[in-house]
Formats: sequence, structure tokens, C-alpha cells
Amino acid sequence: MIRARLTATGLALTFVLAAPAARAQYSPGMGSPGGMQPPAPMGQEPKEEGPAEEAPEEDARPSDQEPLAGYPDQDRRKLQVFEIDGYLRLRADYMHDFFLGQGYTQTTTKTADGGSSPGLPPFPVPLECLHPTNAMIGTLRNNENGNAGAACPQKNIGGANLRLRLEPTINISDQVRVHAQFDVLDNTILGSTPDSLAGLPGYNRPGAVMANSTDVSSTAVPGAAPSGFLYTTQDAPEVGQNGYTTSLRAKRAWGEIDSEFGSLRFGRMPWHWGRGIAYNDGGCPDCDVGTTVDRVMALTQLYGHQIALAWDLAPQGYTASQLSLGRDSPGGYPYDLSQNDDVFQLMASIARRDNPIQLRERIDRGDPVLNYGLQVVYKSLSTTDRPSDTANMTAGTSSTGAQPLTPEQIQTNGFNATSITPDLWAKFYYKALTVEFEGIGVFGKIDSPGYLAADTKPVTMRQLGWVLASELKLYRDSFFVGLETGGATGDQAEDPGQYLNYRWKFVQQPPGDHAINDFHFSPSYHVDEILFRHILGTITNAIYVKPQTAYWFDLGHNRAIGLNGSLIYSMAQVPVSTPGNSINYGIEMDVGATYRNTGEGIYGGATWGYLFPLAALDRPTNIWGVNASDASSAQTLRIFMGIRF
Repeated sequence: MIRARLTATGLALTFVLAAPAARAQYSPGMGSPGGMQPPAPMGQEPKEEGPAEEAPEEDARPSDQEPLAGYPDQDRRKLQVFEIDGYLRLRADYMHDFFLGQGYTQTTTKTADGGSSPGLPPFPVPLECLHPTNAMIGTLRNNENGNAGAACPQKNIGGANLRLRLEPTINISDQVRVHAQFDVLDNTILGSTPDSLAGLPGYNRPGAVMANSTDVSSTAVPGAAPSGFLYTTQDAPEVGQNGYTTSLRAKRAWGEIDSEFGSLRFGRMPWHWGRGIAYNDGGCPDCDVGTTVDRVMALTQLYGHQIALAWDLAPQGYTASQLSLGRDSPGGYPYDLSQNDDVFQLMASIARRDNPIQLRERIDRGDPVLNYGLQVVYKSLSTTDRPSDTANMTAGTSSTGAQPLTPEQIQTNGFNATSITPDLWAKFYYKALTVEFEGIGVFGKIDSPGYLAADTKPVTMRQLGWVLASELKLYRDSFFVGLETGGATGDQAEDPGQYLNYRWKFVQQPPGDHAINDFHFSPSYHVDEILFRHILGTITNAIYVKPQTAYWFDLGHNRAIGLNGSLIYSMAQVPVSTPGNSINYGIEMDVGATYRNTGEGIYGGATWGYLFPLAALDRPTNIWGVNASDASSAQTLRIFMGIRF
């Protein structure tokens, strides 16, 4: 269902006030207008009048045993008031040589505090590998065979993680409901919170000290095991104790009100559009993140189309809760400290989607079916905030940057940015064939880019992303053959000293470059298991082609075993921003097996992936000099199991 935002307060009140009226008009159990009873069935003539018959004797019943009268709105309480959906999943990953046999280099990169550090490998290396310090810049050398990562004694990392997702729904009535989403132990690595890790040194307890010329371990504190080897239990994840996440994460909460005019939605809610290449709610069993939006939206039906309008409360800048004002009064009323630093965002969409029952009926009749939609998002921002030069900086934490404590320590800067994002989606069904397309563009301008660009001149945004996917069902819907192709525009700006994963790096536009053209797919849109999902972090600056197939063996009683395989060829859209300044990323092969029991809600399986890197991931001599090295192949083995409810 498309969720849209309401842009006018008056229209929002119309939807809210209309809901009770609709409930009264169509409430179950109401009789005919005016309280009239239906006429007697034809053929039943009224009896001839005569003497009244004597009423049969009846034992008197005490008044306290009379049935209680029904309470108001009793009929609407017959629905299930509380529902809960979700899943419990466990995933184990074995990752071999995700850093492609390449290590640290003499190529320097900027750090958050304005300093520099040695160039990083494509992907974080295991702790057993060489980790140079700043003092090694300029003296770092390769090993004898010229491969910067070959000297690493360990090429494997891995672990298992857990998540329990709870999605409760409170049905106030047939027309009013409240949804929420909570994640318990959200992607917690199993074994990562032993009681030997009772705190973060320097954060909530003293670091290591010297006593009688003997080092005292920072873990030697009351209540903590002196070593992980001597642990006795796993503690709950807590911020400041054993990590930066908590045991329970409340991610979404929103309400829905239906009426005869349409529906109203408000709160923090998921956002999904089309195939999910940009706006993806992360609802798949193997997803890690998703698009969440703070929104007020209204939607209605018109001539078989769903029309949606939305006002999104996008990033608001600094609030009192992030400063000493909120720390001194954590339970007080929250304040947004500025209106000019708020991102103004509107969304409008129109779509035609057949409901599943109608869609199945039309496909079974052999009718061609086309569903489609268009979504447009407008966004603008006047100013941005940053800590002033007088902002507080805690000793020893300069790499985190200045941390403002009061409003006086925040500096406002002009930004003046606008963008418009059209997103076109279409899906065609004909018998056993399905073809789906989604294309999105981001077009905008930033007058004062600040740290986004090396100079102060305005920059433009011209970003595109697209996917075309087909699927053919054969042999009683058991054998599937598909072909998918897609791509995302790239940008020539690069920093060869950083990781390749876009979530771990920031690339500034160089002098003279006044365009930001790299588009990023949602990380929840999965195409492969290695290159896009982990090494690059998502589909960006790439074009890919993916043939795939799957076969499901029906075991009866809602049970089945599926075998699947795919081959992904990928190339760069802008070769100059790749490590090898070349066009071909590589070829990846993924195969897997899955067991599912839809009656019991259980599933499990395994996937193996192998990446053959090509020239775009190499480090050629003419660019990298003494740090030149070819990329080596990477592998992964994933085992998963879960319960859906």
C-alpha cells in the first residue's frame, strides 16, 4: 500500500472527523433506516382475529439474573483487538578474503580530525593483518611478491547474529488501528557481550593504569570476569557498557484511520515504493535496514487509482534533547531549536494496483494485467548547523570532532538546496510471465555545498537508478527462470585511501567538480552476496546483468525444498572512480538451498558465493606504484534459519 502525506491541516482534520461518522453509518447490526422492520415473507397471510389464548404459566425470574445490557459499540469490539507479527532469525556468515588480498598503502586519506592516515584496504582486514600507524606513512612497503595483502596470516572473518522482530497491531475498531515495530537483540553478534566486557575503557570506567610496575587490565573491575576465557554469562547489549546499541530498539510507531473518503496515516512508519530500489521498508527476512519516515499522509481511491499526498518531517537539525538542555531535563518538553535547518519534504503519488484476489483471477483467465505508479518527492533546505570553534571537545576524543553542549556553541551556515525525485514503476503480468520496471531520478542544486565540495561554488545533482526484471514460472509454478538488469550512475570524485563500502567513507568533490551524480540503491535491495552487498555496500556506479533460476520440490503439507542459482556480471558506470580505473568489476556466482514450512512458519538453508574480481578492482602499477596488486577472489558461506509468525 502506498503511504502518502497530508499537506494541509484542514484536510487532515477532515479525515479524522470523518472516521466516527463512517463507523456510525456502516456499523454492523444496524437495522433499516427509521427502525422499520422488513415485511413478512410472501405467502404467509395474517391470522384471523379471535379470542386471546391464555399465556402459559412461567416461573418468575429474579431481576438480578436478567442478562446485562450490551455496552456501547459492543459490535465493533468483536474483532481481534491485539495482533502480533514478526520473525526470529539466526544467520551465520563465513567471509573469505573480502579485502581481495589487498592491504594498506602509502596513499593517504583524511581523517575526521583533519589529519591523515595510511590508505585503507578495500574491506576491513582481520586483526591479525598488519595495521600501520600514522608514523608509517611514506615507509609502508609491499611484500616480495608485490601483493599488499598476501602477507596477512588470516583471510577469514565470520560470526553469527540474531534478531527478534516484533510488529504488534492494536485494532481500536475496524477503521482505527495502531502499528509498531520493535527489534530485540537487533543483529547482535552471538558471543559479543560476555560479562568480561563490563564497560568501555575511557567511557564509563578508567582505562589501564600502572601499579607497582605492573599493568592492570582495564577489565579487572568488580563484577567483571578478568578474561573472556573466564566468562560466565552473556550480558544484554547496553550503550556505554559493551557497545553502542541497546537490547531493545523501538523503530516505528504509527496510526491508521479509515473513512468513506479515504485513509489518514501519521507517525514514524515504513516507506516502500515499487520494487524497492530506493525506498525499501526492509521487510524481507534477510534485510538489515529499511526506509523509515516521519510522516502525515492521506490517501484515497479515484477511478481505480490510489492517490496519496504526504508531508514528511525530515531531518530537523539540532534539538534540545541533543544538548545540555535535554540532559538537564530528560523528561521535559522537546524543542526544535531552528526552523531554517529543517528539511522540508513533500510526497505525492498515484498508482494502480490490483488486489491479490483480483490479480490472480485475471491472470488465470489469461488476461494481460498492467499495474503502474508514479511517485514524486520534493525536498528543500535553507541552512545547516555545525559546532562552532568554541564547542566543547573532550580530551583524547578529538577524532569525534567538537561536541556542542549549549545553543551558543552551534553555528548556522547557508545551504540553499532543492531537489525533485520522480520514481516510475510498472509491473506487467501475462500468464506465467512477469516483467517489472522501476526507474528513479534525483535532480537538484546546492548553492552552498560547504564540506561536500572543495570549493564554494554551487553543485548540481543528476542521479539515475533503474531495474528491469523478468520471471517465468514453469512446470506447475515449481521452476522459475529470470533475468534482471539494473544500474546506478556514478561520480568521478574518489578517495583511493578509503574503504570501498559507501557507508564507511566520505568523498569530497574535488576543485572544479560541480556535480554530484552517484546514486545509491537501498542496501535492502539485494542482488548478490559479496560485491554489492558487502564490499561496495550497495549498487552504485554500476551496471549489472543477472540471470537466475530456482526449482522448488514440493514435499506436501506446506513443506518444500528449493534450489537456486544466479550469475552476476557487473561493470562500472564511471571507470575513473574505481581502484583500477577500468570498467569491469567482476563476475559473481551464488548458489543456495532453502527449506520452508509455511504451515509452521519455519525456514532455513545455506548460500555459497564466489566472486571473480576483474580489472576495476585491481591496483595497477601505473596508478598505485609500489602498492600495486591484483585483486584476489573472495568467497562466502551463509547459513540461516528462522521462524515467522
